[in-house]
Formats: sequence, structure tokens, C-alpha cells
Amino acid sequence: MRTITVQVRAGLGVGRLAAAMQSLVELHPELCRSGFAHHEVADPAAATPAALAEAEAGLDLQTGVLMHLVWLDAGPARTGRIVLVLHDIVADRLPRILPWLVQAWKQPVLVS
Repeated sequence: MRTITVQVRAGLGVGRLAAAMQSLVELHPELCRSGFAHHEVADPAAATPAALAEAEAGLDLQTGVLMHLVWLDAGPARTGRIVLVLHDIVADRLPRILPWLVQAWKQPVLVS
């Protein structure tokens, strides 16, 4: 298991982040066989080792959850962070995951 923490813009919004992650998985299905898991922590101070351990425990090679995203939301006016928790099987792709995620985030969000 490997983790990477990235600072994100204020006002990112969980919908936009989830759409970017889903786009990332669709473009690169080898990163996640059956989807990805994510959850939001409203207060970054609540990002305790227990919260990250929970994210790690959510990884499951048998069900295909190879990435877990934890969003540390600091509110609409402050930058937040995301923590990507990766199963060892995809951890070697770590350097490429961030550019892919940024590219997916920049894509227009389709409203249906």
C-alpha cells in the first residue's frame, strides 16, 4: 500500500472530484477493476491515522478496489487535500496517476 497527498483548490466540490475519479477509472481501467472507493472528511484535522487506516482497509484485490480517495475538505474558501491510497498492484503507476487525475478534473462536467 502507498499513499500520496495532494493539495487541491478551494471549492473543488465532491461532485467534481467524484466525476474526475470516475473518468480516470474509465480511461485507465487497469487502475481499478470494479470502481473506486472514496469518502469525505469535512475537517482536515480529522484526518487521523485511524481514518487513513480505514481507507487502507477498504482496498480489496478480490473485489477490485485498488484505489481509495480521501478528500480532506477545508470548506469553500480554503484549499483542501486529497489522499490517494493505492494497492501495491497499482502503486507503480503512482507518478502517472496525478497527471491523469488533473486531466480528468479539467474535463467539462456533463449535466444530464
